[in-house]
Amino acid sequence: MVQRHHRIRRMNWTWPTKGRWEKWAKKRFPNLHSQSVQQIIKEFLEAVNATRQLRRNGHVGAHYPWRLLHYRDIIYTNQAAKVVEDGQMLVLPNGKSGRLRVRVPEAVQFPGRLIEVQLAYGKVRVVCELPDESRSAETTVGVDLGVNTLIAATDGEKAVLVSGREMKATVQWRNKRLASLVSKQSRHQRGSRRHKRLQRRKYRLLDKAHHRIRDGIHKATHIVRTEFPKAAVYVGKPFNSAAQKVGRVTAQQVSSASNAKIIKQLDYKTSGAIQVSEHYSSQTCPVCGGRQKCRRTYSCRQCGCSAPRDVVGAVNILSIGKHGHLVQGVQLPTQVKYRRLDRRSSGGHPASSSNGASPTRSSRL
Repeated sequence: MVQRHHRIRRMNWTWPTKGRWEKWAKKRFPNLHSQSVQQIIKEFLEAVNATRQLRRNGHVGAHYPWRLLHYRDIIYTNQAAKVVEDGQMLVLPNGKSGRLRVRVPEAVQFPGRLIEVQLAYGKVRVVCELPDESRSAETTVGVDLGVNTLIAATDGEKAVLVSGREMKATVQWRNKRLASLVSKQSRHQRGSRRHKRLQRRKYRLLDKAHHRIRDGIHKATHIVRTEFPKAAVYVGKPFNSAAQKVGRVTAQQVSSASNAKIIKQLDYKTSGAIQVSEHYSSQTCPVCGGRQKCRRTYSCRQCGCSAPRDVVGAVNILSIGKHGHLVQGVQLPTQVKYRRLDRRSSGGHPASSSNGASPTRSSRL
């Protein structure tokens, strides 16, 4: 009797991402709205991730979702659900099966903007956005967002500069790898085995870059919250028109900046973030009011004051937030702290340098 030995090949299998699930579900559920299908996939992936985390923490009894549900609540986002007839009618689209119209009682008034609608068994749950309650602030801080310096924050006395070079390198690495994968994918037929394999590599690349950028944003905003506790933040409103006047490399860096996410995290972690205009904030001297263009260090030709350009921008944004316009005769901060991010460190603690140098240093201007 001849025994046959089969070689077992080890395969590194990863769970499909949300984008792949959405692509799989396309046109499979014609009687549901596309946003409702995406919400169901989102809930399923959240259950899978929660079970995986419990198993890693030692909970052996945690099971992945396996039971086929005969009934499920349908979720409609504000992109699908609409309120018509002056708030008296709620329209819920359901793909090819038509629209469901629910009449709202006259005594019921929506307290804010419609965010989500859940259609349950015999019930309709409506989620609305309410204005945030006023949070007490002990001080005000001006914040200037950038690329090399991710966040520059100052309260007039001290300034904190958070380096953004790690996130800049992550974005450049993502763009180069993505361009290489797209180039390789264009040489193969769509739907082939090699084409699908490259598509999976693209999804893994984008997920990894997304997690790195999100982690860096949390750490950077945590530094601002730690240095300026209970502070109201005036942050420069980002505008993409600046990318039209620079080179293609710098334009890509400016357009790839996560300014909206940073502002959202600052608003959540501080006493509130208010966006103000930042035009000419990095070109105007806060002492004499002279205007000129400089590189990383701002040196005024009229009064001779010198400071990092990001500090000058943060000081001017703070003046615009307090007075509504640029003000002359403002003293620059006497203390500047430089902080940088590190993936091995937790947010709120100084990151350790790979070459043994201290990541945080102070200087007197």
